[in-house]
Amino acid sequence: MPSHTAAAGPVPPRRHRPPRRRAAVAVTTALAALSLAGCGLRLETPPPVAPSPDVAEELRQDAVAEAATIAGTVSEVTAEGATADLLTRVGAEAEAHLDALGGVWVAWPEGAPEGAVAPEPAPTAAVPDPDAADVLELLTTGAADAREGAVAAPTDDLAAVLAAVSLSRAHAAAQVAAATGAAAPEPAAAPLTREALLVRGVDGPTLRVLDQARFAYETVAARSDGAARESAVARAAHLQSLVDAAVEEGAPDERLGVYDLPGADAEAGLTAEQAAVVDAEHRLLEHWVFSLGLVSPDGRGALVDAAADSARRLVGAGGTLPALPGLG
Repeated sequence: MPSHTAAAGPVPPRRHRPPRRRAAVAVTTALAALSLAGCGLRLETPPPVAPSPDVAEELRQDAVAEAATIAGTVSEVTAEGATADLLTRVGAEAEAHLDALGGVWVAWPEGAPEGAVAPEPAPTAAVPDPDAADVLELLTTGAADAREGAVAAPTDDLAAVLAAVSLSRAHAAAQVAAATGAAAPEPAAAPLTREALLVRGVDGPTLRVLDQARFAYETVAARSDGAARESAVARAAHLQSLVDAAVEEGAPDERLGVYDLPGADAEAGLTAEQAAVVDAEHRLLEHWVFSLGLVSPDGRGALVDAAADSARRLVGAGGTLPALPGLG
């Protein structure tokens, strides 16, 4: 050991000893553990605890559970003809939703640590002897739940996926209701208001999407008569009000004098006027779903409802919706 030279004079007492005391305790603990190990004993440690899902994961799990329930229920329904074909499509869309949402949550994707007990996956409610009415109820409830999730989602990507799922389920519910003669659920759909547009914020692309849709409807109105013309005129006027609001707020003016419109689609059975409406509403739907990432949760509800309104008009003009409307 190193030698110590006595100091000339009294040494003041050293009062601060916690570090040495902590070190002594650590050494004693280590020795005790070694002693126990030598006797054939070992200290027990609690099993690993599964990570707790955060808010985003909980919303995703809820949507996954509903998608799995819808898919499972549809597969058990006995139907014929057009109703059977419709239910098959509803089941396929629910499977697509499962894929888009990432499937059932797994605590340890690479495998649970030794001794760990993995939590049970999110439950899916089984519907005994289901029929189309059960599917309709699941779709209606699921559409409302996904809409709420899209509004509350803490991430932009999850908000967009949940909005698309909500739109898809709402459309499927309307189709099932029509096929079975049931009362159609009231969709949460409403045209975007000026106030909601300003909350979203105005920019050049938004102004151009609105103006292109306005042009399409004015063209349709000029080529139509009766109720079809009145409907197109009203929609064009509403879109013009949004265009005016964007210009007044200083959005970069990217408008064109004339826009290309699609022609008749014989394969889809659409006239030129129908195709123009489908194209315009498709652009608006995608734009509002994209815009969910630009606003806080307080501003999302109006955008989801505007996307639902465009989806309704698109379908009303003879268009079809993909499994995930608004996501391309």
